[in-house]
Amino acid sequence: MRARVKTAVRPIRAAIAAIIFALALSACRAGSPAPIFPPGAQVLHLASLDDVPTLDPAAGYDVDSWMFEQMIFDTLIRYSDSGVDLVPDIAAAWTASPDSTVFTFHLRNDVRFSNGRAVASADFKYALERVLDPKTRSKGMEYYRGILGAADFAAGRAKSVAGIETPDPSTIVFRLSAPDPIFPHKLAMPFAAAVPREVVARYGEDFSRHVVGSGPFMLREWIGGQRIVLVRNPDYFVKGVPRLDGVVEAIGVNEDLQWFRFETGAIDLSAIPPAVFPFVMKTPRLKALTMRIVTMTTRYLGMNCQMPPFTDVRVRRAMNYAIDKRKLVAVINGRGIPANGVLPPSLPGYDPELRGYPYDPARARALLEQAGYPHGFAATVWLPADQTMMILAQSVQQDLALAGVDLKLKPVGFAPLLDAIRQPKTVPLFFSGWEADFPDPANFLDVLLSRAQWGANNDSWFYDPQFDALLARAKPLADPARRFALYREAQRIAVAGAPWVFLYFPVTWQIRQPWVHGLALNPMRPARLDRVWISPHPSAK
Repeated sequence: MRARVKTAVRPIRAAIAAIIFALALSACRAGSPAPIFPPGAQVLHLASLDDVPTLDPAAGYDVDSWMFEQMIFDTLIRYSDSGVDLVPDIAAAWTASPDSTVFTFHLRNDVRFSNGRAVASADFKYALERVLDPKTRSKGMEYYRGILGAADFAAGRAKSVAGIETPDPSTIVFRLSAPDPIFPHKLAMPFAAAVPREVVARYGEDFSRHVVGSGPFMLREWIGGQRIVLVRNPDYFVKGVPRLDGVVEAIGVNEDLQWFRFETGAIDLSAIPPAVFPFVMKTPRLKALTMRIVTMTTRYLGMNCQMPPFTDVRVRRAMNYAIDKRKLVAVINGRGIPANGVLPPSLPGYDPELRGYPYDPARARALLEQAGYPHGFAATVWLPADQTMMILAQSVQQDLALAGVDLKLKPVGFAPLLDAIRQPKTVPLFFSGWEADFPDPANFLDVLLSRAQWGANNDSWFYDPQFDALLARAKPLADPARRFALYREAQRIAVAGAPWVFLYFPVTWQIRQPWVHGLALNPMRPARLDRVWISPHPSAK
């Protein structure tokens, strides 16, 4: 998943802070959904700047959508809190054929949609056929093209996908056209959640506003740009879950206001703005309430390998040596780990022995001279138009100046940036990042750097035939040791080819109120809230 960078917060003077504080209290009172819940209800209050793009699991492909989709919908299997291990969800058990081409799932018989209807295997078949239908315009289509008959169905040559079989209401069988040992991981993505055909048929493209799932929560209210309210699903199949009566997220609240609301107790969880992060870390009472996790995310500076001067690997290597990644991490208050390569350390298959590129400006200048640029060169870097990225880009700009590279900054909107970098020979240099969709090296190396992804996710237009050959050998292997060994070898080729400046692996920090319990951060997905509970608020005593 293409990673986005949250906007940083500038230091605020006391007078301005007082005004914002008053606005925060006023907004909290004005937006209070108290009539929805009785006194004493366990309600988790959140706040976000951006509205939720969609609640339709076929359409959502972003952190905000997935956070709520995983509360409303269930998949056959899901990830544990570790973000690596697959555990049962609606499927009580599953098996795979020795060649990883046939996967059989056996469903529980006590799961119902929140409208009362029993969930059956046909609901999963329908959900995936909906994703594979070009009319749905689902970005999840690429993950399920390997199912037998998927191409014929997508092209309109078949009325259903032949490789998805439902011999009875509690069994679903997937037959693939080629071995894919990580296929179960793709079924843990929200795209593959069960949806009721009759509700989708009733609401059509407006299904997102009237979602019905089988998850621990149900949608009660969604006022665009204001708030979204979920309530407990009393018929959820896991007894005693959820422990909360509801979740309320206020929308349109920037990080300044989020922090003030947190300090007043108006919200229960918050990100920690960069401006106050040092204060939080130096305050024992607050530091004790923080949570930290290294995410399965890589931030990088992409170089277009088809555009001079980045057609020369010596220039690309020089760029890596010229940038001080430790200084870059310091700029973001230490909330990252300097990157040694493509794969983040929380991802299975990570290579701790990979050295990467240490900061060495003298070596950078020598490589540029060898490449025919003794006096450096000028380049323009495209970046998302947000303050955090501008701060990072300015740090990189200073480093590259010492190596003779005159870097111009071009901030643009996130969507136009994505469109531009996917056009050949258009963007020479760009800031980007990738967050794992599932915990396997293929989701980084295949998706971001293979020749097959030119014009899609290989935005650096990198190609190395030996690298691609290793990916092809690794892809069908189910044995993790053999699989990861090949991917480590492939990663070393990619690092030597230097299509990116490997910047850092982000570390996520959150802070919770002392009355919030049971929250576990996940390195790859938004935190699940079904087992969170709230003890009595001090003000209630």
